[in-house]
Amino acid sequence: MNLPWYGTLSKRLLWTVAGAVWLAIISLPALGLLLAVRGELSWHPGDYGEYRVWVVTEENVRGLGWQARHVVSHGVQDTCLQTTVGFWLWQGQQSRSTFCECYRSHSSVDMDYLGPCTANEG
Repeated sequence: MNLPWYGTLSKRLLWTVAGAVWLAIISLPALGLLLAVRGELSWHPGDYGEYRVWVVTEENVRGLGWQARHVVSHGVQDTCLQTTVGFWLWQGQQSRSTFCECYRSHSSVDMDYLGPCTANEG
């Protein structure tokens, strides 16, 4: 079965994917330069979510640190957030840690720390 539009559609899709990959590759040096100048890049996709990358420049440790935080449970006043922190190091030892903390909100800005998630869930 030979469809006249099939070749055109597949070529457009291929060129679109190739363009997106090219744009991502070209953007990496710009993001690296921005990270080098600012020292930290962060993105907050929601009220409690956060993604962050920063430069680590200690005496015996060099590399990048990263953090991802997202909501595990959310009630009327109580919110539990899981945070994962890791390091991509070219000098020093790699590590990764995950922890969960709960907070009680009094207003849109004020929050009190309640403790680890296991003690406050249920």
